[in-house]
Amino acid sequence: MSLLYTINLGSMIRRTAHKMPDQAALVSHEGTGLTYGELDRLSNCFADSLIRMGFGEGDHIATLALNCNELLIAFFGIFKIGGILVPINVRLAPLEMAWILDHSETSALVYSRDFENAVGAIRSQLPKVRSYIIFEEPAPPDTHSFQSILDQGKDEFPPIEIGGDDEAMIVYTAGTTGRPKGVVLTHNSTIWNCINWAHTGTFRAGDRVLQVFPLYHVAAIGNVFTNFYLGATIYLKKIFDPQDCLETIQREKITRWGAAPTVFNMLLQIPEVGRYETNSVTLLGSGAAIMPVETSRRLKEIFPKARIFDNYGMTEASGGITTLSPEDSHRKTACVGKPLIGLEMRVINEQGEDQAPGVIGEVVFRGNNLMKGYYKDPEATEEAMRGGWMHTGDLGRLDEEGFLYIVDRKKDMIITGAENVFPREVEEVLYLHPKIAEAAVIGVPDPKWGEAIKAVVTLKAGESASPEEIIGFCRRQIAGFKCPKSVDFVEALPKNPAGKILKRVLREQYGKPVTY
Repeated sequence: MSLLYTINLGSMIRRTAHKMPDQAALVSHEGTGLTYGELDRLSNCFADSLIRMGFGEGDHIATLALNCNELLIAFFGIFKIGGILVPINVRLAPLEMAWILDHSETSALVYSRDFENAVGAIRSQLPKVRSYIIFEEPAPPDTHSFQSILDQGKDEFPPIEIGGDDEAMIVYTAGTTGRPKGVVLTHNSTIWNCINWAHTGTFRAGDRVLQVFPLYHVAAIGNVFTNFYLGATIYLKKIFDPQDCLETIQREKITRWGAAPTVFNMLLQIPEVGRYETNSVTLLGSGAAIMPVETSRRLKEIFPKARIFDNYGMTEASGGITTLSPEDSHRKTACVGKPLIGLEMRVINEQGEDQAPGVIGEVVFRGNNLMKGYYKDPEATEEAMRGGWMHTGDLGRLDEEGFLYIVDRKKDMIITGAENVFPREVEEVLYLHPKIAEAAVIGVPDPKWGEAIKAVVTLKAGESASPEEIIGFCRRQIAGFKCPKSVDFVEALPKNPAGKILKRVLREQYGKPVTY
């Protein structure tokens, strides 16, 4: 069988390079570009050097870096030798990084200078790591230079038969209920995620794509790989800077951008946001959390030529589960759409029975992009995938046409005075308040009600408000039992790198909720 057409991630990038070698694949934050031909050649060189260093099929190789061209060269070099990529969350504390590197049995770590101190602090705790590779020159003692490794490698596609069912990545979850879980994704599951998205029409060959999500997050990896599968150009950003993003959109004529609702919301807070030329943007995708209706409305004003679509996914799905097409977005408010082409989805009750349209239950799915399981955790794997369906822990409902509406996380539901309250419903109201920039609603222990509803909000620049004003506003919009009993004002809400608000941090700060 021709290695060009073997189904794995290494041959995927080779295939695109074969079709369009001179097409720009990457443009770094600093403006350095790589064509598909160069990306394929350099990842071949990295793969060849890894083999010469004694690495091969089944070896776990971790990366720790902000978004950069070198990171993606490393990704595909690892895939081409049959290695298993372990992308490390750059926002973790050194000891948290050390735990993941040890748990994943990583044998090599590829990192950038930004994390030299963190790596130096934990090297003595990582006896399984045989080699360290740093992107920048000069390399510190006992560390290989990435550039020297590229220079020594041969531009030859490794003659290694890698099957679609072979493991490709271990992507660790955020660890919201204890230690992070290592989600094992195969070459098949990852490529099928690309194919599923390619069928939606919201990814296109030739697009000029702004990439802000960090490349250890499954949404970012899935987005970039799908664009590589089709042949788009990715403009990588190391960090999210709203003004820099607007300048890049204007200068580079960006056509597509996907981000979390909080990222878009931060962009909308820029006073001069309306000054920038944004007509080149024809697609805006939202993921990681449900976009508030008010945020969507304002985005349509700032990006008048853009069609907006919402997505729903998780790490265990290699990224995507459902999408709401731009054509349906105008008539399906606060909806995440229908399953991607390779998936089946249901909404079920506690007995595993399908819920009728409009009735809330847990969202479960199965399909071609489902994870292989949790690394070294068969019990958690069996619990999550019982009956052959992935249990998401998300509560949702279907309408009569089969469109999905995510109500909230199962664990986020608040029971106050025997009434069920879904925080997202309250948050939608808070986002309508003209002074509020961002909002999160949690349940806190209460001796009378069991749980009381607390709103934690940030205000727009220059604004001031009282708790009474916010609570009164809510009372005019929704039932009294759904309204916050208290409101706290903060400078910023805690978020993960994808821009998702971390309610577990708020719960730890304001008191753990009642467990049912």
